Amino acid sequence: MQRICFSLAALLLLLITACGTPKNTTAPAPSPEPAPAPTETAEADFRATAPEPGPAPEIKLGDFEDFTLDNGLQVVLVENHKLPRVSYQLFVDVPPHLEGKYAGTQQLLGSMLSRATSEMSKEEIDEAIDFIGATLSTSGSGAYASTITKYKDQVMELMADVILKAEFPQEEFAKVKEDTRAALVQQLSTPDAIASRVRQAITYGSNHPYGELMTEATLDSITLEVVKAAYETYFVPNRSYLVMVGDLTPEEARRLATEHFSDWEAKEVAAPEFPTPQPPAGVTVNFVPRNGSVQSNVVISHPVDLQPGTKESIRANLLNIALGSGFNGRLFANLREDKGYTYGAYSSIGDDPLVGNFRAYANVRNEVTDSSITEFMYELNRIASEPLDSTELANAKMQIAGSFGRALESPQRIAGYALNTIRYDLDRDFYPEYLQVVQNTSLNDVSEVARDIITPRNTHIIVVGDRAEAEKLARFATSGKVNYYDVNGQPVQQEEMSAPVDLTPEKVIMDYFQAIGGREPALALENVSMTMEGSVQGQTIRQTMATTRDGRMSSQTNMMGMTVADQRYADGKAQVKQQGQNIPLPEAAVQAMAEQAVIFPESNYLDRLDKITLEGVESVDGERAYILAVETPAGTVREYYDAETGLKRRTERQQGPQTVTQTYSDYQATPEGILFPREMVLEGMAPFPIQLQVTELKLNTELDPALFEMD
Repeated sequence: MQRICFSLAALLLLLITACGTPKNTTAPAPSPEPAPAPTETAEADFRATAPEPGPAPEIKLGDFEDFTLDNGLQVVLVENHKLPRVSYQLFVDVPPHLEGKYAGTQQLLGSMLSRATSEMSKEEIDEAIDFIGATLSTSGSGAYASTITKYKDQVMELMADVILKAEFPQEEFAKVKEDTRAALVQQLSTPDAIASRVRQAITYGSNHPYGELMTEATLDSITLEVVKAAYETYFVPNRSYLVMVGDLTPEEARRLATEHFSDWEAKEVAAPEFPTPQPPAGVTVNFVPRNGSVQSNVVISHPVDLQPGTKESIRANLLNIALGSGFNGRLFANLREDKGYTYGAYSSIGDDPLVGNFRAYANVRNEVTDSSITEFMYELNRIASEPLDSTELANAKMQIAGSFGRALESPQRIAGYALNTIRYDLDRDFYPEYLQVVQNTSLNDVSEVARDIITPRNTHIIVVGDRAEAEKLARFATSGKVNYYDVNGQPVQQEEMSAPVDLTPEKVIMDYFQAIGGREPALALENVSMTMEGSVQGQTIRQTMATTRDGRMSSQTNMMGMTVADQRYADGKAQVKQQGQNIPLPEAAVQAMAEQAVIFPESNYLDRLDKITLEGVESVDGERAYILAVETPAGTVREYYDAETGLKRRTERQQGPQTVTQTYSDYQATPEGILFPREMVLEGMAPFPIQLQVTELKLNTELDPALFEMD
């Protein structure tokens, strides 16, 4: 089934052009800095000395009104009459709680809120919003809407309806679930997303709400009744805030809030308490293997005790700017500018009323994974034990002053500050005096916070990358051992990551044929033809394919009523057309098509076992899979075979800087007893995963010879 990748290639080039170029994950190489001209020396010397900071400016945050309805809904108004616009945010402060086997429920709830009300369908909601040029979005913590002042009442009514009169149609739930599944599949194939997920699980623990992860298993478990129960439990006015910003008077704000939300019934909501996650007793090294990865995603993380709205939080912000918030940070200067290990190295420090976190991270080349961690640990030890110099602190203060000043130009940011003030019960002078606190912060203040927050001897090192790099990192662990995890943050025993000593590529291939019904019956097939369908941004794509035992192949991809890609191979000749135009093919591409112009390409592997390597074991969707690296004219392809069933689960190949992945599932037997996958997901050649389902599969039929004819 690898040939699907080739047959969709031309289509995906078209899609990328039509739907937007995928984000380039590889930054351009930095250009060398030109040497300064002699006349620039004085200016350079001048710029090397930071100017003395002036006094902290007086901050006029802007008055905000706030009041509380009888049902406990807290309302905040930030007036701004410069433009005839208003925006509303209904924030539901859902208490952190464990969702257990239903992890992901709150996310699905957020997607369902705008799907229907008791009076309107999704289409009617969308039409009403579009008609007045407004915006409306929902999430697991409420809703946001904006419009021009003229339609302030209509939009408030719509937002109130999706919150208070939400309906949950089964057919919409099925769509939301499939959309969520597609997004999750994409996450599980993206190293950055994997690193983020595993960091959560390790930093907070799976028994803490911040450490819970939605998986395909938990997604499958979530029913419509579970989502409805979450809505009934957590969406209550006495844990909610209505924030209004823009061209409104206090009288109008009170009228809107009362008219639309005063009948919302208050309920008590349990707020469970959880043990505060603690940094580890030493340093742990945690590795997620992705064989064939060309770089390692390195994250250093641990929980911290850092409350919002405190002087410690402000000082931590200054500390982070000096360490790794951008180009001027120590991490960037070391790992990129000095060592050239990465395109960027950064850090972040987050405050939170439950538990904050520290994180340092970079994507580095495989061969410098251990060296990069050495430099990370050096910089963390240095900033925790040595005070910043005065220039670093002055630069950090100026950066905060600039960003805070710009933030005050945005009514939305002011509304956010107002919400924080009420939600966290901050002193009303916290934000007006923010820059004064920044200005008064001393080097010693920052050093004290650094010692509390930056704990390189008690932290987690998390790496997503090629397993060949894993054991080199054991020296960083206090235990001297590397812990292995899957993409869902679940521990994997080291012995489970190793293939049996007597396992060979030949046995993996033979087990695969045995799993699909036997090698002889499979190779006895005269031909196979199939039709697959999928959806790309609302458009249906259809691919028809035919392959014969004597090495002929034909594939056509249709979209919007026209053939956008046509690929054929027969008798040593190949032809590829994109929208009717012939595409010149290099010899390597012709050879690659020849290898795929067979019903089961795996049948050829037994004749060239010297080109196949058993690389080990990796987790695919939580199941162990043996990895075969297959050398082909188009490059190395990695194939993943389920260790339990023998079935092929995934293939990966490099397409320039991108990793193109095909995942196979839902194997079903034909009347002849041969198993074929009926669902496939293609990722890496477009900005989104493409899911394909086999709608028709025929064996040993009479094929039209014209299918294989070429110009």
